[in-house]
Amino acid sequence: MNWYPAKRSQKVLFLFGFILVLAVLSTGCSSEKNQGTAIDISYLNKKETKLVTETHYLESIDTKDMIVEVLKLLCAVPDNKELKATLTSGINIVTYSYDGEQVIVSLGEKYKELSRTTEVLTRAALVRSLTNIPGVNYVMVTVNGEPLTDLSGNAIGIMTADMFVDNAGTQVEAVESKVNLRLYFANETGDGLIAVNRELTHNADVSNVPMEKLVVEQLISGPANDKTYPTISSDTKLVNITVKDGVCYLTFNSEMLTAVNNVTTDVTIYSIVNSLVELSNINKVQISIEGNKDGKFRDKYEASTVFERNLSLVN
Repeated sequence: MNWYPAKRSQKVLFLFGFILVLAVLSTGCSSEKNQGTAIDISYLNKKETKLVTETHYLESIDTKDMIVEVLKLLCAVPDNKELKATLTSGINIVTYSYDGEQVIVSLGEKYKELSRTTEVLTRAALVRSLTNIPGVNYVMVTVNGEPLTDLSGNAIGIMTADMFVDNAGTQVEAVESKVNLRLYFANETGDGLIAVNRELTHNADVSNVPMEKLVVEQLISGPANDKTYPTISSDTKLVNITVKDGVCYLTFNSEMLTAVNNVTTDVTIYSIVNSLVELSNINKVQISIEGNKDGKFRDKYEASTVFERNLSLVN
């Protein structure tokens, strides 16, 4: 006669156990979702010939704290035993700063002892890892506070993740690839622009040059065919170039004021502006001559003028 209450009790226990299991599963799923921000960190393989990414979950929410976490991960030995820490061989982080979208990392003197290939890969890993942090788009590397330079001694300046060769989205290798630039040169009469696509080999040396600097240097070197004409004197020197908040700031020597052929001032200006704005990280351009922001450019534009894309001159 007591079997019915016992059966009912078993049902209650079963329901309680089922609810408990659901609660545990729910808690497990919740903790899975609250691991933190997923960030891909780039590491060098043991042979130092390519980069491979590992996904880590950051505990921090604040951008500055995230930067610290990422820098620590770059110094740490990764879980994959086929990889090695990105910042190793005695390379220490002297200091770092964060301003808006840009992170500046100062490394110790040991960084200068890296081989050419390892240096490019290390720099690529640093830039790609940091720019994976929400709100960080640009990275500058210095050595004991001094700007990092290329083989010619020119400052490399601000870097973005897309400056480095990317294979299948996961590995960066020290191999040659191609980069396509869209450049604007003058027409025969010098009063209009013609767009030209130029393909360049992208290797360790080119990787050392920011894309915006590469664009300007290609414009100074001039067109490669007789259907388009130069817009800038070949004696022009690029003194400095930086990008901040989508604006590219250029400083040239005084040769920039020298007109070539019959090219108009507008064609010269928008040859530079339109070519640079083709890059994803640039929306506007400001040009100065040897740092002097007074006066006018060729007696037409104030030195403080910020230029935007102008396709009305393009034939």
